[in-house]
Amino acid sequence: MNNKVFFIIFISIWLIIIILNFIWPKQIFSQEENRMLATVPSFSLESFIDGKYLNSMNDYINDHFAFRNFYLKLNSWWEVNVLNKKENNGVYIGNDGYLFEKIDNVDIDNTYKNAEVIDTFAKKMKAKNIPTYFLLIPNSIYINSDKLPDNVIPPDQEYTINEVYNRTNNCININIVDKLKEENKKIELYFKTDHHINSNGAFVIYNEFCRQTGKKIIDINEFEVRTLTNEFLGTFDSKAQILGQEKDTITVYENEINTDIKEAIYDKETTNSLFNEEYLSVKDKYSYFLNGNNSKAVIKTKVNNDKKLLVIKDSYAHIMSQFLCEEYSEVHFLDPRYTNFDYEDYITENGITDVMFLYNVSTFEKDVSIKNIN
Repeated sequence: MNNKVFFIIFISIWLIIIILNFIWPKQIFSQEENRMLATVPSFSLESFIDGKYLNSMNDYINDHFAFRNFYLKLNSWWEVNVLNKKENNGVYIGNDGYLFEKIDNVDIDNTYKNAEVIDTFAKKMKAKNIPTYFLLIPNSIYINSDKLPDNVIPPDQEYTINEVYNRTNNCININIVDKLKEENKKIELYFKTDHHINSNGAFVIYNEFCRQTGKKIIDINEFEVRTLTNEFLGTFDSKAQILGQEKDTITVYENEINTDIKEAIYDKETTNSLFNEEYLSVKDKYSYFLNGNNSKAVIKTKVNNDKKLLVIKDSYAHIMSQFLCEEYSEVHFLDPRYTNFDYEDYITENGITDVMFLYNVSTFEKDVSIKNIN
């Protein structure tokens, strides 16, 4: 009798789970993980025989089962708090609420190839009397290495930066490692849950760039530092799914130059702002800056000169944009991952006077699109 009752309960629970999964609302995009979810795979005899169909169906089921987000956070809590794991899904669980991307292997060959591509491009610009600035920014895992779990040794990104700069002699190389180390002792310069610098870090980097190039250093009192949200959970949180993770604060440094522009052109969309408030209500709040990922963005300011800056970049440039428009009538942002045209022609056609490469070390080491600029 007891076996029969147990069997009925087991079958009932199993049927409830099946029904729940069947009727559970299906999503295309996961805000919590900031990624596209698997779709129902198309069946074919060939894909069934070679196993691709079953693997794809397994991915679909794993992405869409009922209460999935709750389960992921509960499982993460168990592994971190009960099993005392200091890593989850490729993310280190650091001290004081810090999360860090696990970096296993550095592609030295690709890193040096990227440096050679940039130096070749900078040499062409030098022949046209166009200066090429290069900002290679260390990641939080290096600057905040004291927050890492015990026995985790961070990659020596300062060594990487120096080696890259040794190969880009035609650039004006801006080394901001020492300044970031110094200022990071006073104020947080990186998000805890995301791979980007925050606005404080962007301010420090921009002023160090100005100091090393003889441009006007801007005083913090020239800005209104405004809190946008205290509810930001970034890319590291999306991977780690830590239950009760401390949330980040996003601020913006506002002044007349970056809040009162002529025009902002993002691919095919034109607005009158560097910033997009709509992103503050979704998971990807970092896209508030420069309207998220675009192949091209052109900011036309009210700065009255003919100086035009081209920034060839990764997403670290987005939060830097609030300062990069200080001295230029136009700032053009190009992402080599999404562009397929002649950069030299673009510079000529748009009257570019200055070029800047702006990357973080982790992305620069892996990036295979920089070669597209030559």
